[in-house]
Amino acid sequence: MQLIKTYGLKEFIKNHSVIIWIGLLTGTTIILFQAISLLVIYRYLKLDYYLCLVAVFFLTSGILLNSRYRKQVAPVLAQGSLLDLLSNKETIVLQMVAEGKTNKEIAIALFIELSTVKTHVNHIYSKISVSNRKEARKKYSELTEKRLVL
Repeated sequence: MQLIKTYGLKEFIKNHSVIIWIGLLTGTTIILFQAISLLVIYRYLKLDYYLCLVAVFFLTSGILLNSRYRKQVAPVLAQGSLLDLLSNKETIVLQMVAEGKTNKEIAIALFIELSTVKTHVNHIYSKISVSNRKEARKKYSELTEKRLVL
């Protein structure tokens, strides 16, 4: 409550919109399932159909959350600050990939397991929208050039 008084309700909602959105979806889901239980719909439907309805509901919720997330991330991507999306360790790994080092060399240099390097590389690929090392090197050089220009 102190946060709401200090910053105002609008700013609180703006800063915590994702958490509020998830809470509202969870509450709506609970109310929906209670209504289904009260109406005893699941007794008239086969269990398979009931589970399909539940799956469709959660699929729809996931799509809505994903589209909301993309709307929040799109301005960041448009500004060319993809490197800001990476953690410090991922940035270091991307820099080493751009230098042409193998996963094994990166693991030895950073004192981490080979599987950890592979995980970092996969996260990097998904965050900067590339599918292999060659594209990652190219994207890294483009991003660093943009940073030097700015």
